[in-house]
Amino acid sequence: MIINRIFFTGNLTADPQLVEVGKSKVVNGSLANNEYYTDESNERQQITTFLDIKIWGAPAENFAKLAKQGQEFFVEGTVRQDRWEDDQGNKRSKTYIRVLNWQFTQRKTDSPSSGPAKPNGRSRESAHRS
Repeated sequence: MIINRIFFTGNLTADPQLVEVGKSKVVNGSLANNEYYTDESNERQQITTFLDIKIWGAPAENFAKLAKQGQEFFVEGTVRQDRWEDDQGNKRSKTYIRVLNWQFTQRKTDSPSSGPAKPNGRSRESAHRS
């Protein structure tokens, strides 16, 4: 059995822009997720992961109306990859989450309106070493 499902929380890195593609609409965006760990010197370190997202159809329209930069979201979707050749003939690719479901993870009035990604409130100690 093959499973392609991803669950991700992060802060929206920019206000969403709704774009018409044929007869449908899409929002392209990016979420930033902060992970924390303590290094060998007992100092707190942060790793930020950025993942691109695409939301299609009615969910995209709702997202564009309600979402603002800096707000934290939970998304569920599938991992997709676009592949193409650039003008010089180089093969290129981009991996993203095709969002199937999304929800706010904090009240809209509590979220920052701009600025860098904020911790998602789930600070973890990790054995991660760079």
